[in-house]
Amino acid sequence: MSLRARWRRARAKRAVLRRRDRLRAYYARADLWLPPRPTFRQFRFALEGPDGKLRFRKVEDRVKDVETLRRWLVRLAPAHAYFTTSRWLDPQGLGPRDLRKRRAGYPIAHNVLLGQELYFDIDAPGDLAAAKAHARALLAFLRAEELRDLALVYSGNKGFHVHAYDFEPRFLPRLPEDPRKREAAAQAARADLVTRIVKAGIGIDVDVTMDPRRILRLPGTVHGKTFNICEFVDPAGLAAFRPRHLPQ
Repeated sequence: MSLRARWRRARAKRAVLRRRDRLRAYYARADLWLPPRPTFRQFRFALEGPDGKLRFRKVEDRVKDVETLRRWLVRLAPAHAYFTTSRWLDPQGLGPRDLRKRRAGYPIAHNVLLGQELYFDIDAPGDLAAAKAHARALLAFLRAEELRDLALVYSGNKGFHVHAYDFEPRFLPRLPEDPRKREAAAQAARADLVTRIVKAGIGIDVDVTMDPRRILRLPGTVHGKTFNICEFVDPAGLAAFRPRHLPQ
């Protein structure tokens, strides 16, 4: 390796360490948030290596409170932090969707879906105003469906997320006892609603809403590429909202 290449690698490593220090300082005091019934969720971090590449790591603990989450965030200083949109019987042992892979060490118990709220991802690359318009339209659509326990979240990058916490008791029927049928039942329960949202011209990522195994960025954490804070937004102040950047 040439001297110039070694110098570039050392400089890149120092930059990664500086970014981690910024994140640790933020997470030590940040106002963190947890989704409903967090002990049945998997929390997953994307960690930036010395070469700048990302690798995923799950939180081994069952996260029962924000201080447990904070310890992990300060310790690992992840570039990105996510939570599973569904609740699982054994979230830390969650295995592949294909149950035939149980031979690899994933028993059916690891794949028992317990329930799921409704989550939406709205992206409009390079056009935050368009993302705001879609978010506003989606909130109005969901209110017309008599969903009231809604939250709007800035994603930290290109758009917004919408959480609908009261979807489950109104739209999601009792899940089948057979674990192999639960994910399909959860998808079927939201298919009509999602279809009508798309037909209304509201720009959502359908896969995020339909797939029970999706992950979503955790409000209160930092987007490791933009260093903007993923945070809740008051819908009444959406027009004036501007992303908050993590201070140097």
